[in-house]
This record gives sequence, structure tokens and C-alpha cells, in this order.
Amino acid sequence: MSKVITILKEIFGNLTLIWTVARYNNKATFQGHYFGLAWEILNPMIQIALNWFVFSAIRNRTPLYFGRGDGVEVPFLAWMLIGMSAWLLMNRATLTASKSVQSKIKLVSKMQFPISVLPAMDIAGKVTAYFITLGIVLIILLFNGVTPTIFWFQAIYYIIAMYIFIYFLGLLTSTITILFKDFQQILAPIVRLLFWFSGVVWNLQEMVRSGALPASVVRATDLNPFSYIITGFRNSFLSGYFFWEHWETTLFFWLLVLVIALIGSHLHLKLRNKFVDMA
Repeated sequence: MSKVITILKEIFGNLTLIWTVARYNNKATFQGHYFGLAWEILNPMIQIALNWFVFSAIRNRTPLYFGRGDGVEVPFLAWMLIGMSAWLLMNRATLTASKSVQSKIKLVSKMQFPISVLPAMDIAGKVTAYFITLGIVLIILLFNGVTPTIFWFQAIYYIIAMYIFIYFLGLLTSTITILFKDFQQILAPIVRLLFWFSGVVWNLQEMVRSGALPASVVRATDLNPFSYIITGFRNSFLSGYFFWEHWETTLFFWLLVLVIALIGSHLHLKLRNKFVDMA
């Protein structure tokens, strides 16, 4: 546990540096583009629009029910937007953080700051775009007749949980990438597969009620941390669940995060002095 605390101290001790470099990287990425940083917002919104067009056509205007018991009818667009906005952030942040150390190790070896901030820099670069996207999603929810409730404030908990999870996952995967360079080729398809098992565009509750999936399969997906975050946002904005009402999945999520943090911190601190030679 002391190694996790060491990593956290390094992160909180370099917050200004993390935000500064993240902003610089964003500007450098889109330098020379006509729309510039606007692509950080346009890219996820285009992907959301394409998925909505495809899957709303597949549903053929079938009502979507979500929430307690048999659920209440909610707009499919609102339901999908909440899940897609969170998924796109986690997907992009997970993949970029996993190669953050390998891509920058030779540069930072000449500078005086801990390597553990590299995944945080890549994740921080996605923060502004996510909050703007989330703001657009909330406006669309209001126009779709979704009424704000006290449960909306619970989204703060899921945002914090999401960033803690993807940081420590990024710390672990970036270390593995240094040790095993082919890991990137394995991670990308795994993340794509998780898209279909995280309930991003398929309502798993609905599929159980219709008999399309056995309840045991859906219960297994509850152990998926991506699914926990996505369902949590939907519960906050649409169905009115407090996170402690699902204490089993909440407990499992944080135990999983702790295990990832312990393993990732241990491997990172043990090997980071050798990263330059391994890269």
C-alpha cells in the first residue's frame, strides 16, 4: 500500500505540470488543423451520432425500459448518449495511457519529474473534451424530457471513480507495454470487445427480460469495471439509484481498482529506473 501512496504523492505533487503538459500536447496534436481543438469535441460527437443512427434504426423505435423492477420508459437517445460519452473517454484514455511511457520515456529521462505522471498527462488531455461533451449530453437530456434530480450530483462520484480506475489501469498497462511491446496489439482488440460487453449500446436489462440473455451472463458483466461506470452514470441521470444500493458491485469495483493499483504501483516503482534501457 505504501507504493500506491508514493504514486499518489507524485501525482498530486505535480498537478500543475500535468495540466500544463496536457494542454500543450492537445494544442500540438491539432496544430495546423482548421478546426483545431474543436476536433476533441467533434470526434466523439460524430461517433455518438453514427452509433445513434445505426442502433436506433435496429431498434425501430422500440421503447427502451431502464431502472428499477421492469424499468421505466426512457428516450433511447438519452440512454445511449450517457453510456457513449463515458465509454469514449475510457476507451481513448485507456489506449493512450497504455503507451504513454513508451512514447515519451527518452524525453522525460532528461527531465526532473517522475515517470508516473506520464499516464496522468495523457488522461488529463481528455478531461476538457469530456466535460464539454457531458455538458452537451445534459442539454440533450433536458430537451428529451429528462428532469434533473438530486441523483444527478452522484455523477461526481462516478467521474472520480472513472479517473482513478483509468489512471491506475494506465499505470499498469504502460509498464507492461515497456516489458512486452506486443501488448498494445493485444490490448486494443480486448478494449473493442469490452465495448459489446459493457452495455454501451445494448440494454442488458432489457435483453434479460426478453429472454435474449440469461441473467447469469448479465450478472457477470456487472463485474466489468467499464460497465460499472456506464451503468452508474445512467442510474444517476435516468433511474434514481444511489451507488450504495448496489453495494456488491461497488465493493467489487473498488477491490479490483485496489488490486490494479497495488500491482501497477509495485511494477512501476520496481522497474522504472530500467525503462530507458527497455524502451
